[in-house]
Amino acid sequence: MTRRKLKKIDKFAQALINQRGCSISPGEYEYVSVGATLIREHLKTFFDGTGVNPPELKTVKNWFYSDCPDWAIAVLTRALISQNQETPQ
Repeated sequence: MTRRKLKKIDKFAQALINQRGCSISPGEYEYVSVGATLIREHLKTFFDGTGVNPPELKTVKNWFYSDCPDWAIAVLTRALISQNQETPQ
């Protein structure tokens, strides 16, 4: 069994997983499922009230195996930066 190559989206998935206090790493069972679910939650929040539906969960899961669109990386970057600014240090 070959390991999949890490994609841009893995950086965001790992950050979101760590924020939840989980210790799942790339290559472990359920990593893609958990990461995709958390990423989709952020995309859903971003699209709320716009009339646009976020991508389906299976689409987000596919981004872990093929390229993720640049717009999704931009949305996730914005979400993580906003969270870091709101968190007292």
